[in-house]
Amino acid sequence: MTKNAPAWAAGWIDAHCHLADPRLDETRAAVLARAAAAGITGFVQGGVDPEDWARQRRLAGPGWLLSFGLHPWFVAEADAARCDQGLHELEQQIGEAAALGELGLDFAPRFARDGFAQQHRVFGAQLQMAQRHRKPLVLHIVRAHGPALEQLARHGPRWRGIVHAFSGSREIAREYGRLGLLVSIGPAVLRPGFKKVKAALSHIPLDGLVVESDAPDGPPHLPDRATNEPDVLMRVAEVVAAAHDCDAATVLQASRTNLLRVFSGD
Repeated sequence: MTKNAPAWAAGWIDAHCHLADPRLDETRAAVLARAAAAGITGFVQGGVDPEDWARQRRLAGPGWLLSFGLHPWFVAEADAARCDQGLHELEQQIGEAAALGELGLDFAPRFARDGFAQQHRVFGAQLQMAQRHRKPLVLHIVRAHGPALEQLARHGPRWRGIVHAFSGSREIAREYGRLGLLVSIGPAVLRPGFKKVKAALSHIPLDGLVVESDAPDGPPHLPDRATNEPDVLMRVAEVVAAAHDCDAATVLQASRTNLLRVFSGD
C-alpha cells in the first residue's frame, strides 16, 4: 500500500487498541488474522499500568506499537504511593515504548471528585516525562477537555499524539489541533447517541484525525464476535468518509499519513 513505509504502516493502521488485553487470550490469533484480511498491519496500543506494559512486551507481534502509561482509571483507584511507584517504573521503562499513554483525565461520575487532584498531578508528571523522552502522547480525556487543554498548553506549547476515543465538539477538536494533536475517531460513531462528535465529523479536516477500533472495548460490531475487533476500523472509516464526501480508503490513507507523522517525529 505505501512504498518505503515501516512495516507497521505497510497497510492500514488501527490508531488505538489493546491487543494484550486478557479478554483476547483465547481469540487473539483469529482476531489478528481477521485484521490482516482487512489490510490492517499497524496497531497502536493503549497502556494501562505496569502489569499491562509487561503483557504488551510479552505478546507483541508484528506491527504493534507499544504504549506505556498510567491510565486515569488506574490513577483514580490507586493511592498516592502506588501512583508514585508507577511513575518511577514508567520512567525506567518508557524507552521501550513508541508512545506514552494512556494518560489524561477522566472526570466521569463514577470517580470521586476528591481524587481529581491526584489525576491532575499524575497527568502533569507524565506530560513532563513525555517531553524528557520525546514520546508522542496517547490521551484519554473524559468530561475534562477544558482542564486537560489547560495542562497541555501549560506544559506545551506543541505536542505529538492522539486524543483517543474522541467524542467532543468541533470546537474542542480545533483546540487540540492547535496544540498539534490529532483526534481519534472510534466505534462510538456507529452507535446511537454521540451527537457532538457525529456533528463535528465534517468539520474536522482529514489531516486532523485518525481512526481507531479501541478493541476489545466496546460492543462487538458483528453478532458472531465475542468482543470488538480491529477490523471495525473499516466501518468507522466509512462513517467518516460519508461526512467528508469521499471513500473509506481516502480516510484510511489520511489516518495512516497522520500517524506516520506522529511516530516519525515530523
